[in-house]
Amino acid sequence: MNFGLKLWSTNADVIDKAACLIKEDVFQYIELTPIPNTEIDPFLKQDVPYVIHITTERHGFNIADESKWDFNIQVIDECIEWADKLNAKYLVLHPGFGSIDKSLDFLQMIDDDRILIENMPKIGLYDEQMIGYSPEQIESLMGSKFGLCLDLNHAVKAAISLGLDYKDFISEFMELNPSYFHIADGRLDYEKDEHLAIGEGEYDFEFLKNLMRFANNTQVTFETPRMDLNFFSDDIRNMNILNQISTNR
Repeated sequence: MNFGLKLWSTNADVIDKAACLIKEDVFQYIELTPIPNTEIDPFLKQDVPYVIHITTERHGFNIADESKWDFNIQVIDECIEWADKLNAKYLVLHPGFGSIDKSLDFLQMIDDDRILIENMPKIGLYDEQMIGYSPEQIESLMGSKFGLCLDLNHAVKAAISLGLDYKDFISEFMELNPSYFHIADGRLDYEKDEHLAIGEGEYDFEFLKNLMRFANNTQVTFETPRMDLNFFSDDIRNMNILNQISTNR
C-alpha cells in the first residue's frame, strides 16, 4: 500500500515537513485540497507526488445544486489547473447532496479521466440527503468516464443508515474496482460522518485491510485527527497501527 498525507492549501506552513516525510518514504504522496483564494506556489516548490481533492461542500461546492453550476465549474476548473501544475494523478470529487439526477447532469459537462467519485454517507452532518452512498448510485455517477475513491468510513456510515451489514456492503463497493481509499475509524451506532483515529472506534481493520490488499496499486489516505497541526506524529501512529494489523484470513 501507498499511504498519503492529507493537507489543505491553507497548510502551506507545513508543506516542507510533509515533503520530507514523502522523500524519506514514510508516506508516498500528498492529498491536497485547494481552498478558494489560496496560492499554489508553496506546493509547486516541492517535487513530490500529489492527488487533488476537489473543494467540498464545506466551501459551498455542490454539483447537485443547479443554481451553483457556474460556481461549481469554476471550482473544478481551478482544481484541474492545480492538478495539471502539480502533475497530480487523481482528482477526488464529492457528488454532493440533493438530487442525483442533477449531479448526473452536471457530470456530463466534466471530462477529465483523472476524476474519482467518492462515495458518501447517506445522511450528512446537517441531515442533508447525500448522493453516492450506495454502490448502485456510485456506479451510475462513475459511468464510463470516472473511477472510484472508496471512503471506507463513509461506506460504514451508509450501511448503518440502511440497516445493512457494513462488511457485505463494502464488499459490493469493491466490485467497482477502487484503487484509491480514504480511511478512518468510527462508531457502529452512529450514522453521521466522524473521523476517529485508527483503534479509537469499532471498525474491523483486519477485514478492511484485507480487502484493500486485493485492490490494484492501492493508495490510502488517512482522514484521522491531527492534534498538533504543525506535526504529523498522529498520521505516523495511525499508519503504524494499520501496518501492524494482520491480514491472515
